[in-house]
Amino acid sequence: MDDNTLTDLAVGFAAPFLDWLEKLDREPALMAIAVVALVVLFRKSLATRLAQVVRWVLGTLSITLGEEVDSEIETFLRVLLVTGSLLLAQEVVALPEFAGGVARRLLISILVLAIFAAWYRLVEPMVALINPRKIGVAAIDTSWIVRLGQFVVVLMSITALLAVWEIDISSALTGVGVLGAGLAIASQDFIRNLVAGMNNMSEKRFETGDWIAVAGIVEGTVTRVDVRSTTVMGFDHVPHYVPNSELSNAIVLNKSRMDHRRIYWTIGLVLDATDAQVEQVCNAIRAHMQESDDFVHDGSCPLIVCPKGLSENAIEILALGFTQTKEYQPFIEAGGRLVAAIRHAVNGAGTELAYPTHTIKTADSLDPQVMNREPHRSV
Repeated sequence: MDDNTLTDLAVGFAAPFLDWLEKLDREPALMAIAVVALVVLFRKSLATRLAQVVRWVLGTLSITLGEEVDSEIETFLRVLLVTGSLLLAQEVVALPEFAGGVARRLLISILVLAIFAAWYRLVEPMVALINPRKIGVAAIDTSWIVRLGQFVVVLMSITALLAVWEIDISSALTGVGVLGAGLAIASQDFIRNLVAGMNNMSEKRFETGDWIAVAGIVEGTVTRVDVRSTTVMGFDHVPHYVPNSELSNAIVLNKSRMDHRRIYWTIGLVLDATDAQVEQVCNAIRAHMQESDDFVHDGSCPLIVCPKGLSENAIEILALGFTQTKEYQPFIEAGGRLVAAIRHAVNGAGTELAYPTHTIKTADSLDPQVMNREPHRSV
């Protein structure tokens, strides 16, 4: 490329700018430059004032933001002030078409990046605001929510930038849609467990540390709720990782939320016990349950001690009551004291506790005439 060609290119490139300079209205341009300079110089104080206005408006709506969110808002407002003033100045000076279009898109791109950068950094504090540990439900690992939110923000920012520069991404979006459909089919189990875990949290069926029991699945203490499964520590100190969908569709007994523990015992007396002895035993057991501090006897919970039936070996007495405590060890200790009271009542009535018995007849105990009798045969 010779010197004449380079000169022609330079002249052709500079011609629009020279023409623009000749037509430029100096006074509005100088005012626009002065405004931009003032905004750049006082951007920090201006952003602080605007942030105070935002906080006041949100305060009237009873919305409180954290320090980290306030800092991100002020940073974004500074970028917004500078970028907005540059956009206004660019409109005032009316740059040539090509240069003006490029400058406008660059400034809008900076503004878009500022918006999504603030959004990206605010994902984690926003997720922390809905952290289950702060609202009393089961502990859940929220790091995956943060990563997912940040990925969505990055994807949206790229899409917005491409739209600013008028780059057609329809074909790429079609491929992404096909890929997303395939991933959705492949991750049905993951999605089902994710939704089930959210349902379990929203219903507040259990909290961290609760003792839960699911028939045929698990019984133990809830320690964690993750994306796919809930960790339940069994009473044998073996962790059980239960898929969230199984807990969502099952009947979960939250035994930590019961107000009292129940004793439902059947006491067997020997069949030859008299009515008076049975009544004496019942009265003594009932007196213990009503007079001790172990059982609820104010009428809010049933307390029943009475004969309920006969079995092959015993007269069955029902002892039904609810302990004052719901803790396991005091409950066991209350049961131990009730056992002692039952034994004392039985001994005091002069009777005995029944135990399973079976009568076996041997050949020696049968009638010899029956043993020697010819069996009857029919033809």
